[in-house]
Amino acid sequence: MRVGGRVTKPNPVVIYTKIYIPRITISYIMKSFFNPKSVAIIGASENPKKLGHTVMKNFMDFDFTGNIYPVNPKADEILGKKCFKSVLDIKDPVDLAVVLVPSQFSNTVVLECTKKNIPAVVVITAGYRELGALGIAREQELKNIIRGTKTRVVGPNCIGLFDPFARTDTLFLPDYKLKRPPQGEIAFISQSGAFGAAVLDWAATEGIGISHFVSYGNRVDVDEIDLIRYFIKDKKTKAILLYIEGARNGRALYECIKKESMKKPIIILKAGKFQAGSKAASSHTGSLAGSYSVFKAAIKQSGAIEAETSEDMFDYARALAYQPRPKGKNIAVLTNGGGFGVLAADALEKYGFSIPQLSKGTINKIASIMPDYATIHNPIDIIGDADSNRYAVCLKALMNDTEIDAVIVCTLMQTSSLEPEIVDVLSNANEKKRKPLLVVSAGGEYTQILLKSLEKEGIPAYPSPERAVRSLKALYDSKK
Repeated sequence: MRVGGRVTKPNPVVIYTKIYIPRITISYIMKSFFNPKSVAIIGASENPKKLGHTVMKNFMDFDFTGNIYPVNPKADEILGKKCFKSVLDIKDPVDLAVVLVPSQFSNTVVLECTKKNIPAVVVITAGYRELGALGIAREQELKNIIRGTKTRVVGPNCIGLFDPFARTDTLFLPDYKLKRPPQGEIAFISQSGAFGAAVLDWAATEGIGISHFVSYGNRVDVDEIDLIRYFIKDKKTKAILLYIEGARNGRALYECIKKESMKKPIIILKAGKFQAGSKAASSHTGSLAGSYSVFKAAIKQSGAIEAETSEDMFDYARALAYQPRPKGKNIAVLTNGGGFGVLAADALEKYGFSIPQLSKGTINKIASIMPDYATIHNPIDIIGDADSNRYAVCLKALMNDTEIDAVIVCTLMQTSSLEPEIVDVLSNANEKKRKPLLVVSAGGEYTQILLKSLEKEGIPAYPSPERAVRSLKALYDSKK
């Protein structure tokens, strides 16, 4: 591989070694990644089929407030903005560069970014380690280019960043095909761009907000440790999700999580657990997946929480981000549909929780608004004709009961007696956050509208009792 007249060769000894260079702190650099004042789109294009067109259009359509500089040596203007032949031709400072040129040119472009002293560079371009020997050589060359400079790199082989607060969006997927999640309190780190994009689309559909998203791909420089440390200090982030295929430095990652999970919950989804997945991970991002049994034990010892599925990952994160940790295992179940109450009771017992008898004082308060034909015990079935007021009285009694550590509310939203005001009732009960409150509700469009309103109020809602209980278990097992 040749850059600037010199030939570089891969050094097999240092291929998996993190570049630890005394330079600008990662916290300062991350502000340039997620909250840049200016961005250069290198490989910008007028062709709607090109990635450079989509990324530039995303910045413009998402109302990015900073300066946008398209870079393409073959164009004078792109999407109404003056185009530059090189980043070196841009007179003003540039905080973030997004590299979308073919791999045979991408390293040269990054070299120009270092000369421009651009602090943050996202290399979207693929064609590195995941390709084998040629890609490994190209990746080593990229490491050599940024070594000792003021430039940090996310990627290559990634989709980069999305920040709904700063309106930074390097995802090369148009928003009409992939919805962007609203603002929230969950930071999502994904080694895989495709997986991360799919989960973002799902989260947006479900109305689940995020604080930041980053796909870091082959992690030639910035890695999951850098990102975890940054999000731990980020005031908007309450919980951190990590999808990882293989750890570059398992011991360093373990030590990082062990320290930082004391401050904020960290949920990890490990891919490449078994032989077929491990082989796929190697061809995907060039990761060595390693022993899953060792990784699983390390996660548990570090204080992080392992998610078995992508579904679990966000389920747990919402509980951990929005709700306080339960002080004990005594759980009350409140429902207007007996079947959900039975399923919730089964799940609670399965995961080691208790469903205690209610105190006499709590029973009396609930009995005051219940019809004569109702039987009051835990799970509490307030009958299919329950209205919002019946829920309000019961929730107040359960939240004030010192013998109850958490409440799971199962609601059949479709009953004629239950008004949309149930959202306000649940929100009021959750306001002081004295104990965890999780909601279970399933249904179509009407139900989903109400559930999205609950999510905005910081109340996690699940379509099944088992998912709610598993999330409660993650909350109970968390350090904080």
